[in-house]
Amino acid sequence: MKKITLLLLFAVTFSFSQTIDVKDFKINESINQTFPSNTRFDFEFEIRGDYTYSTYGYNEIKLTVYKGNNTLSTNKITLIRWNREGDENINYSNYVLKSWYSYSTQSFSTSAGQVFTLKVEYAGLTETYTYTYPNPDSDGDGIPDSEDDCPNESGPASNDGCPGEPDLSINLNGSVINSDCFGCDNYFSQVGTDRHYLNNPSGMANIDVLVQNLGNASSTSTTVGYYISANNTFESNSDTRIKTSNIGSLGTNSGDYSSVTLFTYDFNSVSGNFWLLIRVDDDDDNDESNENNNVFALRFAIN
Repeated sequence: MKKITLLLLFAVTFSFSQTIDVKDFKINESINQTFPSNTRFDFEFEIRGDYTYSTYGYNEIKLTVYKGNNTLSTNKITLIRWNREGDENINYSNYVLKSWYSYSTQSFSTSAGQVFTLKVEYAGLTETYTYTYPNPDSDGDGIPDSEDDCPNESGPASNDGCPGEPDLSINLNGSVINSDCFGCDNYFSQVGTDRHYLNNPSGMANIDVLVQNLGNASSTSTTVGYYISANNTFESNSDTRIKTSNIGSLGTNSGDYSSVTLFTYDFNSVSGNFWLLIRVDDDDDNDESNENNNVFALRFAIN
């Protein structure tokens, strides 16, 4: 009786020692394809282990492929009954690549990020493996092909991955300033040698800057900086920024206003004459085709 018990225990132990060892499941079809129902498609995986156990007739390995990351019956696209007749010796000491083809039972596509699931069933055991279609960046511009309007030509994200650069500048005919100098011209294009000023201590100037994009690519959102300067040339190491305003992304040949109000106290008790520099793309957020047309210099004073 003890011997029979030990034999039964050994049989049960053996049946549960079986494992399914599969890796590198992959759908072998190009990305961005559509497969109607009953269309051939290929897939592969590597398998290792002994699958010859047949005490209960478990010679068969069932391979079921699903679209998506689950095994819902509504997502099943094929079922293969491998070694159903038990006429193969499936015993692999090392991983062996197995390539399969089958015909889809429903339509599916191979778009970027699409997940497929392989369910492997053998001897009462089940394992699942997933494969996700990559989102390649063919032109190496940092924008995945699925979001790149020009996947084979490098370009900035601001232009949807297509070649081109923005060119931000100040539209002088559309930009205006109103200060305590009531006799000065208000439009930037007409200011000339006028010196706008603020009365101390309660002066106020309203500035509306029309920023335009003259380039062949969209810009990202950026800033407009306002600087105190000793001359009409922007020098980052010596000019003092006193205020900024924001401007949103601009498409090619488009523009938008960025407005700011300056008060006497914004100038930190500066007195006398100086230059007020207005600089677009002040944080250098955009790589522009022309970096030399971003600054407008305005003669200014605190009275």
